[in-house]
Amino acid sequence: MSTLTLTTGQSFTLTGTETYTSIIGTAGGVETLTFPTTGYTLTVDLIETLTGNNVGTDVVTLGTSGNTVAVSLLETLTGNNVGTDVVTLGTFGSTLRVSLIETLTGNNVGTDAITLGTTGGTLLVSLLETLTGNNVGTDVVTLGTFGNTLTVSLIETLTGNVGTDAVTLGTTGSTLAVSLIETLTGYNVGTDVVTLSNTSGNTLAVSLIETLTGSAGTDVITLGTAGNTLAVSLIETLTGNVGTDVVVLGTTGSTLSLSLSLVETLLGNNVGTDVVTLSNTSGNTLTVSLLETLTGNSVATDVITLGTFGSTLSVSLIETLIGNNVGTDVVTLG
Repeated sequence: MSTLTLTTGQSFTLTGTETYTSIIGTAGGVETLTFPTTGYTLTVDLIETLTGNNVGTDVVTLGTSGNTVAVSLLETLTGNNVGTDVVTLGTFGSTLRVSLIETLTGNNVGTDAITLGTTGGTLLVSLLETLTGNNVGTDVVTLGTFGNTLTVSLIETLTGNVGTDAVTLGTTGSTLAVSLIETLTGYNVGTDVVTLSNTSGNTLAVSLIETLTGSAGTDVITLGTAGNTLAVSLIETLTGNVGTDVVVLGTTGSTLSLSLSLVETLLGNNVGTDVVTLSNTSGNTLTVSLLETLTGNSVATDVITLGTFGSTLSVSLIETLIGNNVGTDVVTLG
């Protein structure tokens, strides 16, 4: 068991017969380390390029100096709480488990699938295809400025950046706080509970999300074309799409401007006061239940059917209002 120190600019290839526990580069140099086909477990520090092998499992821990390193074909990479570790993935495509890394950048060539370790972390990522957190620890991820298209699972906080970020949630179901993401798509498997954490407001296209909660600021949401069944709270503007959209308002009470082209059903809640304005100037045809105030639009024709719960409702600027044989409907004209 020993430590090897590389000379400035040295390239070193492990054969698999060595018993090194750590290999250290030289500050200011550019050193390269290649792993053998047998797999290796090693601590490295101050080495600029690490290349594993498709054969064998390579487990690397970075030293405390803080490292800026390009890695390829490794299986596990662990940073250190001391120092800042900046990692760039090579062009082969990587399937890699990482922990305690501050910055991780993929490559436009190859598919990078990253799993985060159990320690939890705060991480800046770019150009990854798949990012999976862990049920243990809290993962706080910020996307880089390139614009990102990726699938995420088991992440607690996700923040976008300049560029257009399109995020798909994995099949496990996600409970996630998001900011500055342009497109968010859930999955038919699992339940996705999303909170918009940008208090300056959010403009977002969402699909296949089960629960969506806004924040301070103005949140403008457009539903995707797949058809959505969605519980929303604290959203200011919601626009439907092709497909059948069923929207349930949360218990906080909602003041909501709804551009309801192609939203078919809107359900309020017995808890809280729901004040809804129909802002779609092409007209709206929908079924509503458990709302307190509904205001149409002076442009176009709004056709409203009341649900079976029975409604006590103040309405304005609605052209057609249809009750239901089930329940008692009490309507006040505004």
